[in-house]
This record gives sequence, structure tokens and C-alpha cells, in this order.
Amino acid sequence: MNMTLDTEKLQLQVDREHNGLRLATVLLFLIVGVVIFLIANTLIVSEGLNLLAAIIAFAVAALTTRFAEPMLKRIWPSKRLLEMDAQGARLINDNAVQSNITAEATANVHYWCFKIPRRGRMPKGWYVIACALQQDDTFIATYAFASPENMERLKELKEFTELHGEDKKAKAAKAESLRLAGEQRRLRVAEEHRWHDGAELTVPDFEAFIKRLNGLYVRWNT
Repeated sequence: MNMTLDTEKLQLQVDREHNGLRLATVLLFLIVGVVIFLIANTLIVSEGLNLLAAIIAFAVAALTTRFAEPMLKRIWPSKRLLEMDAQGARLINDNAVQSNITAEATANVHYWCFKIPRRGRMPKGWYVIACALQQDDTFIATYAFASPENMERLKELKEFTELHGEDKKAKAAKAESLRLAGEQRRLRVAEEHRWHDGAELTVPDFEAFIKRLNGLYVRWNT
């Protein structure tokens, strides 16, 4: 993270666990696992499936991947950056501006969150917490995966509206006021942009982004 106070620029690395990195990690696990299994299977005599060789191969592949992943993140960052200063916010991809929110025109900000329903990349019970800047049809949607503890701290910075899932949508429709129903529709549009082209940040970087946005957003719209 690089913050220059005199120019009020915040620059954040986006997508530290990008698709290429995840694919490389899976391939590394498979290659190491197969190689170690072949070696162990040759050295350890066994009739039928060599379970001991398989266990050794899995353990070595898992350890290798675990120690190699931080190194891969350092030497192979994503090509996307998020920048914000007094002139606005912009998402940069491979040195080209992908999306730009300018301070010269009015921008809307959407804050929302929802709980992860099942274990995937992150544990069940963690949260997706998100913030999207919108200017006409242009969106810059940022998000982070937050533990319940981190979620409580982030809520002290800003109020995040819970995004209703499909199972709650019909039940909530009757109880919601027109204002709340309209808010949910706007958040679902923002969530679509986050899903397809969102900028994933670490929790500390997301927190830094929100803090800087709190200070600059008023200046953008005055």
C-alpha cells in the first residue's frame, strides 16, 4: 500500500489471489503430488493401491503449496490496481484505466454485506463486505472477505446494509417499505458488478479505502 499524503493518493493492490495464481497453485499441488507418489511408490513395496505412498504424496504436496503460495503472491501480483485521490477513483488494469469515477460529477456510494452460506475459499460464517462507487453506468465495486471479528471492526467505520439472498427476497418484499425495497434493488445491481468485475482487497486495504473515501467523498460532491 502506497499513500502519499501531500497528493492524497491511495494506491492499493487488487486481487492478490488472482485466477492465474490460484490455477498455478492447483497445478503445483498436482505435479508435486504425482511426482512424490511415483517416487514413494517405487521405494515402498505394497500390493494394490499404495496408501502410504498416497498419504506421503498428499502431505508433501500440501506443505509445498502452503509455503510456495506466499512467494508466488510476491513475485506474481495481479495487473490491477485501485487508486483514489482528490480527482476521483480509478481501477487500473495492466496500466490502462478500466473504470473511472471522477470527482467532477456526482457519484453514489453503496455499502452492503452478506454472510457466506457455505465453505468455499473462505469459511462458512465469514462475510463478504463490499463498497461500490457508481457514476451513471460506471461502477467500481470493491470487497473483502471478513471474519466475524473483522466485521465488527469494519462496522464502526460505516453502516453496511445486509443484502437479502434469494430465499429471503420474497419474504422480505411484503415487509419492506418502498425505500428499503428500492435500496435492495440498487444493492443487487451493485452486487452483480462486484460478482463479475469486483476488486478484491485484503481487510486492511479495504479498511484504508473506506477511511480515505469517508474523507474525500464529501469533497467530490461539493
